[in-house]
Order: sequence, then structure tokens, then C-alpha cells
Amino acid sequence: MVILSSLGGTIPLPWLWFLLAIIFAIVEALTLGIISIWFAIGALVAMISSIFVDSLLFQVLIFLIVSFILIVSTRKFAVGLLKIGKEKTNIDELIGKEAVVVKKIIPYVPGEIKLDGKFWRAVSESKQTYLEGAIVTVLRIEGVTVIVK
Repeated sequence: MVILSSLGGTIPLPWLWFLLAIIFAIVEALTLGIISIWFAIGALVAMISSIFVDSLLFQVLIFLIVSFILIVSTRKFAVGLLKIGKEKTNIDELIGKEAVVVKKIIPYVPGEIKLDGKFWRAVSESKQTYLEGAIVTVLRIEGVTVIVK
């Protein structure tokens, strides 16, 4: 078993990998970014490999390969499952509501609608013209622009 010198003392490689796994787990708990957890798992696999193989290069490769495979294969699923970055706001409640056109909407030129008592910049998804007073339906909101039909 290879011993790594650290700050004047020695630390066995399995413990070093375990310490790295703990650090990555703590970073994950503090950030909730669903990225550090894969490195924590990679460090645990490298820790297990360090018990059987003395090569630090091999252990680092195991750590990188396992971490990369986990990120590529499971991150999208985990983010979707935990709904990270998809904080629902009250703007989402406006989707599907009807609004009144207060400034004509023509293809490629934004108009204006009144929705729940507020004025919004609006464009037509179908590149259709809507005159003042027309009733439109909110399809989605992109930034400060409402997409209507």
C-alpha cells in the first residue's frame, strides 16, 4: 500500500480517497448542484481500487473515468428527478390565460397586451396579426416578452 506524505506526516491512500469523498459530499450538500456527488462516488471507487492496486496513476484514472461516466449517464436524470434549476414562479400561472391586445401585434414586430392588469410586450408565435381589442392566449413567457396565439 502506497503511503502519501502530507504536511510532515503520512496518510494511506485509501484514507486520502475517503477524505476526498467526504469533501466532495460536503460540497454537494452545500451547493445542491448535483455535480460534486459524482466525484464523491468516483473517490469512493478509487478508494476501493487503492486497496488492491498501488499505482496512484491507476487510482486517479479510475476516479476520473468513474466520475465522468456517472456525470454523463445519470446527471440529466438526477436533475430532472430533483427538479434542480426549475423553480416555479407566479409567472408560470399566466401560461394559458387570455389577454387583450392593446397595441397591434404584427409579424416580426412586437405589440402589447394587458394581462392580469399589467402590460406586457407580446409577439405572435404563428406570425399572425392581432389588432387592438383582440383576445389572445398566452403560450409562454421568454424574458419580458409574452408569446401568444
